[in-house]
Amino acid sequence: MLSKLFSKATSAASKNRLNSQTLPPPDISRVIKPKPLPPAAPLSADEAESLAVEAERAIDSLSEQFEAWMRRDLDSLRATWAIAQKPEATAEDYRRLYTAAHNITGAAPSYGFPAVSRLSRSLCTLLSQTRPGENAPLINLHVEACRAAIAAGPEGDASHSVADAVCDALERRVAARAATAQRA
Repeated sequence: MLSKLFSKATSAASKNRLNSQTLPPPDISRVIKPKPLPPAAPLSADEAESLAVEAERAIDSLSEQFEAWMRRDLDSLRATWAIAQKPEATAEDYRRLYTAAHNITGAAPSYGFPAVSRLSRSLCTLLSQTRPGENAPLINLHVEACRAAIAAGPEGDASHSVADAVCDALERRVAARAATAQRA
């Protein structure tokens, strides 16, 4: 009885497949008709200037928020590092630290902190090769360098040159540490 039911179902399915055809996508333009937009009038010089001033204010407002967001991300990085420094720290604690650094790596350039992104990228590289309890001084240097770079503020020649020098030194240290770990 079961085989009879099964053969009926499979033959019905194959008939349905033969009768089915690929249907063209429905044309909804008869149902939904977009309203044409009126032609835009050219802006006067005063209107254009007013729009530019509003845009600059909006950007200034956002840049203040960027610094607050960057400081919040730094607070998260420092908090996860404080947990990872404890003697009972686990691999999960280090994963959270990596995630905090990774989040900064992606967000920092958008917020105007490219040097912080470079520092946190170097920290991610180091953490990807670190087990709990290892490389604490080097990790701490990265975290403190991020703190200093954020305190210096976004985009500035002085902060960039100092941050670049710190980045260069830390990246060399991380590379040397990775080379030593690979040989072992």
